[in-house]
Amino acid sequence: MKTALAHSASGIYPPTVIKAIRNAQDLMNADLKTHLVLRNLARRVGTNEFTLKKGFKEVFNTTVYQYLLKQRMNKAFILVTSSNLKLKEIAAQCGFETLSGFSTSFTKYYGIRPGGLR
Repeated sequence: MKTALAHSASGIYPPTVIKAIRNAQDLMNADLKTHLVLRNLARRVGTNEFTLKKGFKEVFNTTVYQYLLKQRMNKAFILVTSSNLKLKEIAAQCGFETLSGFSTSFTKYYGIRPGGLR
């Protein structure tokens, strides 16, 4: 029995692998505050770490961690600019263990300190 294969920029993946990669994306989006362990994420979606990393890069043109950082920074920007939450609370909701780590990442990503947007 032949299986349909999905083509990405530089590889061919069976639909089950593409589905696993998209499931990983959905899981990350659903819970940005949880510390990501790639091996655990791969197991949850039914693949291995290597396939998830390589496939994610080919399907989304970014690494798993770059994607996660982008999603966290987007959420952080929205919360900083449109809520009255304390920066420490925003940091926690966006997956940062410390306010200083959040502030450093935010400043590096956007070129302005989070407190400067308020």
